Amino acid sequence: AVVLAGCGGEDVANCGALRRSAPEKALEHCNRAVESRLVWSTEKAKARVDRGALHSDREDWGAAIADFTRAIDSGRLAPRILVAAYYNRGSARLQKGELDAGIEDLDEAIRLDPLYADAFANLALARRMQGKLEQAIAEANAALKITPRHARALLQRGATYLVQGDGDKALADLDEAIRLEPGLQAAWNVRGLLRRASRDWDRALADFDQAVKLRPRDAGALRNRASVLVLKRDFDRALVDLDASLKIEPRSAEALLRRAEIYGERGDLARMRTDQAAAAALQHAVR
Repeated sequence: AVVLAGCGGEDVANCGALRRSAPEKALEHCNRAVESRLVWSTEKAKARVDRGALHSDREDWGAAIADFTRAIDSGRLAPRILVAAYYNRGSARLQKGELDAGIEDLDEAIRLDPLYADAFANLALARRMQGKLEQAIAEANAALKITPRHARALLQRGATYLVQGDGDKALADLDEAIRLEPGLQAAWNVRGLLRRASRDWDRALADFDQAVKLRPRDAGALRNRASVLVLKRDFDRALVDLDASLKIEPRSAEALLRRAEIYGERGDLARMRTDQAAAAALQHAVR
């Protein structure tokens, strides 16, 4: 393809092309493409989709949803990119806890492309978040029928089996998901939860170690690793993880209570009571 330097073409091309290798540069190109009067409306809409993906990578779900919405509402997206925009907006809405809106978007992506395995896999996540476990397994199975080696569908099915209490099926799916895609951080995290529930502390810790290595700012993975370290009575390392998780998510009652537990074990009653009070205030605010 010819890149029209000076007419916005370079910005449009690099907006998507640099997403993985140089995300900061990619965002600069996306911003210029979206704001330029020289970029055609079709290319501007595509740049919004690419910028939305960059926002999703940063877990800035609100900004991502705004870009995907502007792109969809423009009516200027090519059919293939329109499907991706609905899928990406639906996925971002799930991350924000907007389940109904997220499911509506994922359903639309599947209506436009009935063989979109990724959308079925994310629907499995949404159904599990709703507590509709049989539907979650059905959605994951639909993804695996289209793409039998779909690691994220295996992850979602395995996570659902775990919620159902079927540890053997859960472990088989999670093992296969990790074998197919070793960088799938959530699979390590969920398998760690399974092994923690099975009281297999050492292997649970190894799984959480890998989950944190893959996503060092995942507060949930840090809390999970801390929980196993507490069980192993390695309080020093557990405190490091809990302190780190609270820097990322300061309003985590779970982390505060677990840290209070450690302070209690150490006889530091003042700090214990401070964390307990902060956790209680957060829990009261949620009610």
